[in-house]
Amino acid sequence: MGGTGVAALRPGAAAPGDEELAAAVRLAAALAGLAPHEVELLTGEAQCALESGAACACARVPVVDARGLPLGALCLHGPCPEPVVLTRLEDLARVLAPLLERRCGAAREALDGEERRTLAELVSAEVEHRRELTEAVLASVDVGILVADPEGRLQMGNDTATAWLGQPVRDDLDPRDQPAHYGLYGPGGRTLLSAQDSPLQRALRGEEVTGAEVVLVPFGRPALTTLCTARAMRTAGGELLGAVVAMHDVTAARAREAALARAHAQLAEHAEHVEALARASRAVATADDPRTAVCAAVRELTGADAVFLLQPEGPASLAATASVGGAAHRDLRVDVASRTSLTATAFLDGEQVFAPDLATHPGADTRLVRAVGAASAVWQPVLLRGDEPIGVLSVVWHRPVAVLPPAVAALLRTFAAEAAHAVERAGLLARLERAAEHDALTGLANRRRWDGTAALEIARARRTGAPLTFALVDLDRFKRYNDAFGHLEGDALLREFAAAASSCLREADTLARWGGEEFAIALPGCTAQEAVLVTDRIRAVVPRGQTATVGVAQWSAAESAAEVLARADEALYRGKGGGRDATVVAPRP
Repeated sequence: MGGTGVAALRPGAAAPGDEELAAAVRLAAALAGLAPHEVELLTGEAQCALESGAACACARVPVVDARGLPLGALCLHGPCPEPVVLTRLEDLARVLAPLLERRCGAAREALDGEERRTLAELVSAEVEHRRELTEAVLASVDVGILVADPEGRLQMGNDTATAWLGQPVRDDLDPRDQPAHYGLYGPGGRTLLSAQDSPLQRALRGEEVTGAEVVLVPFGRPALTTLCTARAMRTAGGELLGAVVAMHDVTAARAREAALARAHAQLAEHAEHVEALARASRAVATADDPRTAVCAAVRELTGADAVFLLQPEGPASLAATASVGGAAHRDLRVDVASRTSLTATAFLDGEQVFAPDLATHPGADTRLVRAVGAASAVWQPVLLRGDEPIGVLSVVWHRPVAVLPPAVAALLRTFAAEAAHAVERAGLLARLERAAEHDALTGLANRRRWDGTAALEIARARRTGAPLTFALVDLDRFKRYNDAFGHLEGDALLREFAAAASSCLREADTLARWGGEEFAIALPGCTAQEAVLVTDRIRAVVPRGQTATVGVAQWSAAESAAEVLARADEALYRGKGGGRDATVVAPRP
């Protein structure tokens, strides 16, 4: 059948429950004088089996409901019946109408039931699909998800959450025990989180929790730092269903932040050290006394209480040439040859030496420790051109220093290399200064130094009123000695006389080589008569059996240094003329 209605009903082919309709079809066949198979009961708009295209020879008796709406038709496969028969068939059709209507209703109910079953199966399948999809998503994301009921008991945790917690969630665990059980700590991971401060409990109290830091410390596993977002779940009517927490692992990010912070701190420290070194270098480069400037710079760089610079004094000892923050350094000396001190060890080995506890260190020089009041110290060799020791920086703390920070140790090494050039320059300048004001042969003050000293002594005598006497000493027959023994021996005689004459003078006195074999002496605080005693002692120590003649002149207030020396020179020549080996006093002007 090609119609769009419900399938046709034939006698003998009725569906279960359609016996009444089948009997009506057989009755219709009997009324029409047809065989039972020549009558069909069609439902809806179905076509009979003999219809073809638009032409059909079959007679139809419509079956309609009480409202006149078609329910189907009786189809007679034969000649059109007589009117009487047709009337009876129409009466039969009216009897069939309620039967057919019930039959259609039952079919619709069956269809609706099937559709409902199919729809329920589809809905169930969709729910299962969504559940599987949700579980797959939760299992694959790198966010930890925890779900709790209204009391805060955990009901679900995805794979990520259980992996981070180190164990599956428990719905029987009291919420108050969750932090200790799962290892939930506050920011920094030092303090166990209280139950009331957990993101779940805060969300259940109605808070919107965003970016709460929770450190997970599962037993036997590395700690994780997480940032948590928590929200309460409610029905459309506002009833609390529970809460959900999303945890994001920020451990690696925090590690990067910490590393970046350390790098910034190191960079800032390095910049500070570079600036400190630059300041120290500038201070040393512009200082009148580079050695003291070196000590001051090292003290600032290290935060020490005192710094000493020790330099070679002869082949076997070191002597302090400068200090800052400590006692006077003039008497500070260290024996190098015996290696009995850490100072000597640092100098000879060219390596930095640190002693955190000098009181118990076996290599510490107890005399030196007491002298400078040192509890801890570091000795930094000052190396020129990288391997030539020209001194040692002794850096002292009066309080114990357990560990020398690597940055301080590096600063000392770096600055010591800079200081080496400053110390070398200071030594060179000192030698140049000494050479400019001292006689190269005898080491005494030269004519230039004498002029300055004489002017100063006259200014002091004028200011204080103390006596001042000048003397000129001439070695007798020095040319004859040179001619007889040679110039080298003559030079030796001059050096020996300079040393012998210096031993007869006070520290405040000045002995200068005036020129050739002549020497000038300034005797502050001495009268002419007192000066005679001094010069006679000098004449008595002239070496190699030689003699000397001396002219003495006491300064008068109106005189200059040149005028006093002129009078002393006149007295000298009178002594020469009188037979030499004598001391002659010039008369007062």
